[in-house]
Amino acid sequence: MESPQELANSILHRFLTVLRFQHRSSALIQQMVQIPGRQVAVLRFLIENGPSTVTQVSRFLYVREATASTMLERMEQSGYVTRKRSTEDNRKVIIEPTAVGSEVVQRAPLGMVSLLRDRLPKQPLEDLQAIEKALSILSHLGDVDESLLD
Repeated sequence: MESPQELANSILHRFLTVLRFQHRSSALIQQMVQIPGRQVAVLRFLIENGPSTVTQVSRFLYVREATASTMLERMEQSGYVTRKRSTEDNRKVIIEPTAVGSEVVQRAPLGMVSLLRDRLPKQPLEDLQAIEKALSILSHLGDVDESLLD
């Protein structure tokens, strides 16, 4: 039987392996298509969900609107997206992928987060509940303050 310390070590190993793999897979995607994995994810989001606002993109990425806006500006300068003011509400900026951005998505493999977004809902409810509980406990033990991420 494993000791609490051995189980804790195994949990940390798996957790850190997931983090490291996410970072590595994003770097590999960037190497393949010459743009960061996060930008590929945004392009994929826009293609799947249609024209979106900066707020919607920031929520998808779990980043602040200012962070998303800066990234979208770089993406526009590189020719991957267009940004236009909404005709209904001039305060909103609408983001759409360009043909170049759509072509990038066709060449890029799915990253780990995209795979999880696709595959998690297909898992048995009991497994999803167990994963959610485990991640909740990890967040608590690590003193994760989600309010700092808003």
